[in-house]
Amino acid sequence: MASNEDDINNNCKDAKVVLIGEAGVGKTSILKQFTLHTFDPDCASSISSQFTSKTMNITDTKHAIRFDLWDTAGQEKYRSLAKIFYKDASIIIFVYEITSKKSFEALQNYWYKQVTSNCIPNVLLALVGNKSDLYNRVAVEEKEAMEWADSIGAIFQATSAKDNTGIDLLFDTLGKKFLNPDFNYKSEDNTQKKLFEQKKESKKNKKGKKELEDEENNNIPEVKAIKLDKKPKGKNKKKGCC
Repeated sequence: MASNEDDINNNCKDAKVVLIGEAGVGKTSILKQFTLHTFDPDCASSISSQFTSKTMNITDTKHAIRFDLWDTAGQEKYRSLAKIFYKDASIIIFVYEITSKKSFEALQNYWYKQVTSNCIPNVLLALVGNKSDLYNRVAVEEKEAMEWADSIGAIFQATSAKDNTGIDLLFDTLGKKFLNPDFNYKSEDNTQKKLFEQKKESKKNKKGKKELEDEENNNIPEVKAIKLDKKPKGKNKKKGCC
């Protein structure tokens, strides 16, 4: 009798995935975290398209997907070359940085138009708000991003390559949608997504608690130590009886 692992290995499908977005939004960091579980804070922007791959078992299915991952250069001078790589893509991941309104608008005004003009009609789309660990500097509200994602039929996911949050969930969700076009990721009771939101909320609470403690410490009046065994100055020593 075949095991579940055998069933998965026999049902492995290929999907070409292309990450698109402006330079510096973290496309390379997302792929490094997904494939190697590493993060380099000094990672330089890609100056050419790079390829890697990873096979992932998709939860709640008997399928695995080999993601062929293409990281495109976001600089304007390389834009014309990007269409060569996403022309036959199965999945397009639009990436913006949550602290950069410009990177989000570039997706709306340029990259999305390029994809719809050059990709296959049924290409699977995802919108990723990266660097969610920088929530205190947010320039693109999640609600706004989700509304645009809905308008173009894209899956939305907030991620942090630095903290490794949301990335595995992103590819697992994409895998389910790739295997089943009718899959509704919004209606699924996804434990991983809940944990991601809890982790993000916990960070906010910890940061708020620390700021409150610092404020309280700054408001404590300075108290000078007094030695109890020290005799007061300016008073005569009490005479003993004769």
